[in-house]
Amino acid sequence: MRTDRGGPRPKAGDGAGKLARAIQAGEKRDYRQAILLLEESLSGFDAPPEAYLYLGRALHALKDYSRALASFNDYVKLRPQSAQGFFFAGRSYLAINMPHRAVQALRKAHSLRNRDTLIMALLGLAYLKSRHSRMAVDILRMAVETAAEDALPQNRQTRLYHGYINALLIRGIRLCHNEDYETGSRMLRFVLENGGESLLLRLELGRACRETGLFEEALEHYGEALKEAPDDPGIRWYRASILMSLGENAGALEEIGRIRALGSGLPDLPWNSELVDLFMIRSFMDAGEWRQAADSCRLWIKHRGPDPVIHASYAEALRNLKEYQPALNHLERAVELDPGSLQLWYERILVAWEGENWKALRKALRVAKTLGADRDLTRRFSILLEAKTGENDEEVIGLLRGAIHNLGPEPELMSALGERYLRAGFVNEALSWFRKTALIQDRHEKARLGEIAALEALAGDSKYHRELRAAYDNYVRRWPDNYAIRRERALYLLNTFEYGEAVRELEALLVREPSNPSLRRVLAYGYRKTGRFREAAVFLKALLKEDPGNIQLLLEYSGCLQRAGGTRYAVAVLEKAIRLFNRVPELYMALALLLAREKKLEKAFDLLREAVALNGEDPRPWHWMAVLAGKTGNGEAVKKYEAEERKRSKK
Repeated sequence: MRTDRGGPRPKAGDGAGKLARAIQAGEKRDYRQAILLLEESLSGFDAPPEAYLYLGRALHALKDYSRALASFNDYVKLRPQSAQGFFFAGRSYLAINMPHRAVQALRKAHSLRNRDTLIMALLGLAYLKSRHSRMAVDILRMAVETAAEDALPQNRQTRLYHGYINALLIRGIRLCHNEDYETGSRMLRFVLENGGESLLLRLELGRACRETGLFEEALEHYGEALKEAPDDPGIRWYRASILMSLGENAGALEEIGRIRALGSGLPDLPWNSELVDLFMIRSFMDAGEWRQAADSCRLWIKHRGPDPVIHASYAEALRNLKEYQPALNHLERAVELDPGSLQLWYERILVAWEGENWKALRKALRVAKTLGADRDLTRRFSILLEAKTGENDEEVIGLLRGAIHNLGPEPELMSALGERYLRAGFVNEALSWFRKTALIQDRHEKARLGEIAALEALAGDSKYHRELRAAYDNYVRRWPDNYAIRRERALYLLNTFEYGEAVRELEALLVREPSNPSLRRVLAYGYRKTGRFREAAVFLKALLKEDPGNIQLLLEYSGCLQRAGGTRYAVAVLEKAIRLFNRVPELYMALALLLAREKKLEKAFDLLREAVALNGEDPRPWHWMAVLAGKTGNGEAVKKYEAEERKRSKK
């Protein structure tokens, strides 16, 4: 845990002394010892704000990014004009692949320290990862210039320059994809001239030159790319297409022969430029290379004009890229060119269904029926449409059951039936249909979510608890990015006393919301239940700063301090609280119990009597006085206090 970005080294003495020892431990890479010292300091009274910063850095070093970000968040609240908290938070966000959050933190760090090349370098990387290539180029160019002006070490200048070149590569590609080929190609050629040789660079330069009619240069770039990937049929298709356009048929046929030799099963045809491009598109489609297929379709339309088959292929590629509205647009154009094609309307039905465009689906079904479409297919999608838009549960359930009976066990119909049963309150029936769907299609996400929803509705019956846990685990393992379900799973685990697993899930959620007070409170509860009292105290102390009048929070904090070995601090907390909130009997009882553990029984009795004076109907002070009297061996007093307790417990 280096101190080069951490400010002046603190002097020894109480919290500052522990911080100094923690920094020394971090420099020796003993991060666990550093964390122990820092948490001890932070859970008490005298920790300097920098303890949060160094705690975050030590946690980051151990890849505990959730708690690291929470610590940086607490430091930033105390030192909002310090760039360090924002810088290290940005670094942690990059480590967990959350570049948009990293950009926010690092931009703030840069605004506070605008000539720091390390901040600029990290911000440039965050911009690149969050697809803001222009801003990445700008900030990295600034970093390179600043490093030269400040005469920074040559190795740092070299690293910054390499980062700048990489940003230019990404920016150039982005510009070319946005059809600004002049600027994009200039950037890419600059990268090539400055040592940025790579397969990606050659492919993108080849694509840009092909788009702009610079066929000879495109051939050169694709030829260099083949040196890195000689068995890539896509590169050879590009070369064959260009050679045909240049009239170099012999060279094109030679490339086609090499493609055939790779095992593609190409027929022996009288090849021409159009046929080559058609087979190139089909090759990309067959290989599932949807972006390349879409680009090739766009080029066809650009250079040869509209064609219903090409527009349909373009739509299929876009559908697989989940770009549903553009896919529908291309199918609309294909239908205009070939209005009687039933196959095009089938494809419109599929795209509209997957894109949840019910208006487009209704229109496609209507037209398909007039063209004599397959009755089973149109019936199936008509019923699915009714399942999504119909209001009468009973009618929709009847439709779906009839469709499954007549059309067979189709997953979409079965899942829709489960959804309707659940909506109508028939939970067991819904669960059965969701499970049947999953048996047929294991990765049917809606069915898995439906199963969880049904089991949650049945959770009042203990026999379903294990099944709900299994359903949660199965879903999260397959779709880990659904944080709403992960939050539900964490709360379920707490309710079923599986605290260790609940804490792990809550920490994963903390990464996304490090300052969320309710999440921190629940996580502190999980830490308490798993014996991690020091970590809980650190969180609870930070929460108390935000809500100092919360008595329950204060009691939990003092309890964690005591369990973590900080009884002196816990007593001081409660004594101060009693002075501030002098009519809260719970505070007197909590302090009494702490003092009793320290064998200060007389003071404990006095505090319990104060609690009785504040609320004479509460049986709890009498209960604890009976317990303490028992420890002194005073049997008569025990009987007296127990009688008073029983008297009040009956009310």
